Amino acid sequence: MQTAQGAQSPEDIMSKRIIILHVPAGGGHRAAAEAIQQAAQAAGHHAEVVDALSFTPSWFATGYVQMHLKSSGYVPQLYGYGYRLANRKHPVDGVRRQLDRQLGRRLAQFVQRRNADLVIATHFFPLSVLGAERLAGRMHAPLVGVVTDYTAHALWSEAGVDLYCCARGGAALDLSHHGVPDTIIQETGIPIKLEFSAVPPLAAAAYRGPINVLLTSGGFGIGPLAAAIQSFAGLPQLKVTVVCGASQRRRARVEAAAAKAGIAARVIGYEHDMPARLAEAHVVVGKPGGLTSSETLACGRPMAIMGTCPGQEEHNEQWLCVNHAGVRIDPRDAGPRIEQLRKSGRLARMARAAQRLGRPRAAINVVAAGLRLTPAQQQAA
Repeated sequence: MQTAQGAQSPEDIMSKRIIILHVPAGGGHRAAAEAIQQAAQAAGHHAEVVDALSFTPSWFATGYVQMHLKSSGYVPQLYGYGYRLANRKHPVDGVRRQLDRQLGRRLAQFVQRRNADLVIATHFFPLSVLGAERLAGRMHAPLVGVVTDYTAHALWSEAGVDLYCCARGGAALDLSHHGVPDTIIQETGIPIKLEFSAVPPLAAAAYRGPINVLLTSGGFGIGPLAAAIQSFAGLPQLKVTVVCGASQRRRARVEAAAAKAGIAARVIGYEHDMPARLAEAHVVVGKPGGLTSSETLACGRPMAIMGTCPGQEEHNEQWLCVNHAGVRIDPRDAGPRIEQLRKSGRLARMARAAQRLGRPRAAINVVAAGLRLTPAQQQAA
């Protein structure tokens, strides 16, 4: 496995055309794609973010996204069962790949027309389609897969991919287990927006007095969310901010739950500036999505984890806890548990662990790694 290197300056490289493909099955894949785009543009390259499913039949695109969102949101145990079942080689894998390639013909044609220098995908579906094009010699641009969790499902493993970028540790080992050669695995970190790198870490002394708790509600039902908010009653050392998304109905219910518990919580709808919100927080409470976890770690903040969905989130949670940057909590006991962690000094130690694990320059690393595969860069090397 390679070691991530820093990006070259715009003066050292010619401007490249980069296509970054995502799939809107959850927000993380798009957020990672946009972070890569930001890093590429900052280095002087032309980069466009494209929804890979927009080139497939509408029935497939809609069904694919809805199946993911509804199963993980409403029947998580079923989602977890399907995740585990598919996380190994199957006799039907060949049939699935053939179907993906038929459904993705227009995607392959789009990439050919764009004549890009580099193609990066933050979801495995484009890799299935374009890996075959790469092997057949119909696609000349290098193909890079970017794993957006701290584990890598078997579906990521595709012939024809030139490089895989992933988080350090578990994801790289998973890719290797699924048959990806170690020589094309690079531990760049999970790409996040560059603004998170500007958030300063907190000293241990910051956890000795009152602290700010940031509760992110994505994916929670109102019941567990209300229970978590109400658990902070009678704990004046913990100041609560809740980010609850664009839904006005959810925001009203969150405000009602806080008022019922007598908590002066600050309730925010859709948050446009998460780096600023993380900068003022001491600890983040929420689900361990790959991007949420990476943003939190990059800022050196610990995570109190609740509402984990079986599957990749389960693996993310395990990785955070094993590395002492996260702890699993019960929503009904969130407030008392965080106060106990603060008073014992463990929360400050978790913050230091998070700072060590954070990879705020991961998007820069991904762009640099991909560019090294392009012909001009190979010749220069």
